[in-house]
Amino acid sequence: MAQITDLTWHQLETASGLPLMVFDNNLGILVRVSPLIGNVTMPNDFRDAVGVVQALYQLRQAAAAAQIIVNAGQSIGERLAAFPLASNGTAVNGFVMSSGQIITRTPLATTGILGAIN
Repeated sequence: MAQITDLTWHQLETASGLPLMVFDNNLGILVRVSPLIGNVTMPNDFRDAVGVVQALYQLRQAAAAAQIIVNAGQSIGERLAAFPLASNGTAVNGFVMSSGQIITRTPLATTGILGAIN
């Protein structure tokens, strides 16, 4: 099988279980963050909207889930390893510290970033 070096936007959306992607002929692929941050009260202007940390966390979690799915049946050396499982600490005062990586193989050129393989 061929190496998996990236995910498709469809794979990410499917793994998230949320309606995240919209395609527009003029704008291309648009990622809707509202499903990721839930039913928060949105201001009239996005400049005052919060939820970036939650949205990026949820996207990274969905990417990790999609990676598990696409790696099924792949041999070592062909699997995507860009989104390892997140590390979670012990609950303290109702919160858990969580840390998740995104590992890339970045070429010396400024384009063509790919996910790490395992």
